[in-house]
Amino acid sequence: MRTKTLLLVAAAAAAGIVSSQAQVYSVNAVGYVNKTIPKNGFALISNPLKAATNTIPALFGTMLPDGSQVYSWNTTTKGYDIASYSTDFGWDMPAALAAKQFDPQASGGGFFVHNPSSSDVTVTFVGEVPQGNLSTALVPGFQIVSSQVPQAGTATALGYVAAAGDQIYQWDSSKQAYTPYQYDVDFGWSPDLGTLAVGDAFFLSKTAAGTWSRTFSVNQ
Repeated sequence: MRTKTLLLVAAAAAAGIVSSQAQVYSVNAVGYVNKTIPKNGFALISNPLKAATNTIPALFGTMLPDGSQVYSWNTTTKGYDIASYSTDFGWDMPAALAAKQFDPQASGGGFFVHNPSSSDVTVTFVGEVPQGNLSTALVPGFQIVSSQVPQAGTATALGYVAAAGDQIYQWDSSKQAYTPYQYDVDFGWSPDLGTLAVGDAFFLSKTAAGTWSRTFSVNQ
């Protein structure tokens, strides 16, 4: 059975792009995903596709309004590295953040995006759907993570295997607040995990290092 996704798929054998706002079935490994950043608010999102270059300037270009910021969690300093965008001067950020690749399997592969304008903003990620044996390294403590493939579902449905003491903090863009979840080996997740949309990221807290591994094909 083909995998149901929210991808807007670009068919390699066809001229043009299949565009629809409804859910579609992926027919090959190339496509694009739109994510909305709410007006005067934050969204916790990820780049769910693999492009040739996956840095912040390459991914966002000039799509964001003046004064926008992208916050990347630094697991070493336990704080945010910040990229700021100006329509006059472009991107300004620390050199290490400018070089960081935000591909779907990257540890810390998501980011907060702040939209200071009075209108919602849509950003578009373009690239290949990761396939094969996929593995994301996880560190003790807090980190931002996301699904390794562009699918919607709970973290469990997307292949994450929880360990004792795991905590998930899922950002609700409409409420501008977190929903926390705690994992217990006897009782599972409390409360039941919420659904992640395609391209959503979340904070994960672990007591010990681990991996998020998954084998995926668009023909599943």
